[in-house]
Amino acid sequence: MPFLTQRATLTLLLATMVSLPLHGQTNAPAQTAQAAQQGWQAIQSGDAERAVLLFQQALAARPNDDLLNFGVGVAAHMLGHEDDAERSLKRALVLNARLTDASKLLGDIEYSMGNLDEAIAAYERVVAQRPSDAQIRQRLEAWQKELVLHSGLTRRNDGRFSIIFEGTTDSALADRALAVLDAAYWRIGGAIGAYPSSSIMVTLYTEQQFRDLTGAPEWADGLFDGRIRVPVKGVHQNLPEFDRVIVHELTHAMIATLAPRQVPPWLHEGLASYFEAPDASPRITSALRILSVTGPVPSDVLFEGFTRLNDRQAAAAYSESLLLADVLMRRAGTEMGIVLQNLDRGQSLQQSLDLVGISLDDLEADVMKTLK
Repeated sequence: MPFLTQRATLTLLLATMVSLPLHGQTNAPAQTAQAAQQGWQAIQSGDAERAVLLFQQALAARPNDDLLNFGVGVAAHMLGHEDDAERSLKRALVLNARLTDASKLLGDIEYSMGNLDEAIAAYERVVAQRPSDAQIRQRLEAWQKELVLHSGLTRRNDGRFSIIFEGTTDSALADRALAVLDAAYWRIGGAIGAYPSSSIMVTLYTEQQFRDLTGAPEWADGLFDGRIRVPVKGVHQNLPEFDRVIVHELTHAMIATLAPRQVPPWLHEGLASYFEAPDASPRITSALRILSVTGPVPSDVLFEGFTRLNDRQAAAAYSESLLLADVLMRRAGTEMGIVLQNLDRGQSLQQSLDLVGISLDDLEADVMKTLK
């Protein structure tokens, strides 16, 4: 159920780190050096589109500069163009194998793309150069455990979805998941007016595997962190619940493809809850009942994420997010895709809603009215 991503945190980290000079800058034309510096400034301000143009301008004069290739990779990643980011980062590392930040970002991208072997190789380079970085070492160890686990699982690919599962016990469940995901993809895409094209990875785990690998809170029945992860304990006795969970996580995946950054947690979770089934009204009734007991959720909780909440807090946060998403979808309809894509371009939520004539204050007021 939670949506987790490394992208926003990682790009912010890189943006604060990389006020880096152009290599050989004293011999570079002033215009090239200026374009490089402006490119890093654009990264820091979140203007990835401008950063790509500036770095490419500088690369025309200095194609073998490792930091310029790194810069293009960072900007492409911020834009969600992971194939382009991967190519540029690999080029940067060919030019300078000790560019540790490039290896770290490449590892995260490879992992998000499902290339676990390459992600591990990239992080092994980071650990070799930063042996005291406990966070990187822990993530590397988790990925190595995941690689061992996945080596015993079966993978099935139908183009849009790639699903990993226990081949002997969960083959029928994997077939069901693919059918449910495909139908939901077209339903959700039609509702928001956008159909993301990226392949989506899905892994079906035992309950223990899911908890060990994800560290998800006990109340979570699924997770999206660049791929959909779902525990399958007891699902054969409750297949509709299994369908609900994988469609919830699919919605996260589609939103993350359309808008890799800037989408507030309540919008991610609200839309994921809204699209769990074609008719949201039973869940809206349940949400109203929950909030009548818990009361409204503080706005800072809705904008900070739900993974640290206890059961009661999480129930309230998901409920209010669903009510907000319901009002928003009734007003925005198929223009929801426009809202999401403008969030990813760096617009604030209100600026993005302005494009479709919606006020965030009005949304919140409508929800508060339903709670009275």
